[in-house]
Amino acid sequence: MWSESDNHGFVNEQDYLRSLKKDDSYTFTYQFEYIAKNHGNDNYDIGTADMVVRVEWNNSEAGYTFTYDVPEIYKIDPAEGNSDAEGFYESDVYWRLMDDLRSLGIGSQLIAL
Repeated sequence: MWSESDNHGFVNEQDYLRSLKKDDSYTFTYQFEYIAKNHGNDNYDIGTADMVVRVEWNNSEAGYTFTYDVPEIYKIDPAEGNSDAEGFYESDVYWRLMDDLRSLGIGSQLIAL
């Protein structure tokens, strides 16, 4: 963390964060489960789908930004009790992504909000 009293030799926080940058971009693919068919009474057929997450360095924000896509989103029917892509990202994929980024040395201070 950068502060004026402990500036790590940098003029401002953005320059400090830019110094911590790793690669320009990363792509991750995460498999997640969804309800393929809801038979009722807690009886479900489960399907799997992939979410592709792209992590890219944003120089103006001095941090990494994320985009995600589910190529087979058409298979996932909300009427069966499923969430949308954002819901799957937030409830499942996000946490795995954060673990993977930490293992690459990318901490929360490098995540642009």
